[in-house]
Amino acid sequence: MQGASYTLPADNAPVEGAVEYKWNENCVKPMQHPAGENFSEYILAAAKEGGSLLPDFCKNYIKNSGREVFAIPCACGNTTIGQWLYGTQRYHYARQKIKAGIEYAKTLGKVDNIYYIWLQGESDAVIETTEQEYTERIISYKNKLKEDFGIDKFCLIKVGYFCAINVWYKNCVASNEYGKTRDEIIMGAQEKLPSIDPDFIMLTDAPARLSLNDEYKNFNAIGHFNDKGYEIIGREAGEALAKYTNGE
Repeated sequence: MQGASYTLPADNAPVEGAVEYKWNENCVKPMQHPAGENFSEYILAAAKEGGSLLPDFCKNYIKNSGREVFAIPCACGNTTIGQWLYGTQRYHYARQKIKAGIEYAKTLGKVDNIYYIWLQGESDAVIETTEQEYTERIISYKNKLKEDFGIDKFCLIKVGYFCAINVWYKNCVASNEYGKTRDEIIMGAQEKLPSIDPDFIMLTDAPARLSLNDEYKNFNAIGHFNDKGYEIIGREAGEALAKYTNGE
């Protein structure tokens, strides 16, 4: 969930009660756009020149849970699930950042819950990863994260349409029914995960709902969202996780 709105939202005040861990500097800074940081030739990356869903996610989680947030962004766009698995270079560096971030958080106070937030899958639709392959890989990834960091829940944000709206995919027109089928294979895998493994929870299907609506599209990066879209996705996901945290 790197984010690629390519603009800064008009309201970009720091999120009260939320900080972001900066690994390159080993410090925390107030959570605001652009979130994330670049590391080692696109192994991990910040939101591209502007907005992402992360500040709105934090703001709405705090508002509805009464908790504070220590965020450790470890994201990179244009990646498949296979590129995040244990043994890859990306897992190695993300693991180091997460470990360092958790240790830093402990110096500030008690760490109550560790949630892993995941919005990914467009690139797996592009390379035509099967539902079984995606399911097996993400469960393997989750299991290793749980072993390494004791995450409480692996929180899914259902992926949006990507192949269906990119005219280059299979050289089809924008109303790409084959591309839509590929997107829905990944969506279907994500929808089923909470029912087959209780470590997963689904926070929102907002990307799937919004990605076909021009009002929320980023026309400078087809398949991504504008700031209005990211605000809705972040808000819904933050509210949903707050309800889970509060036992609702």
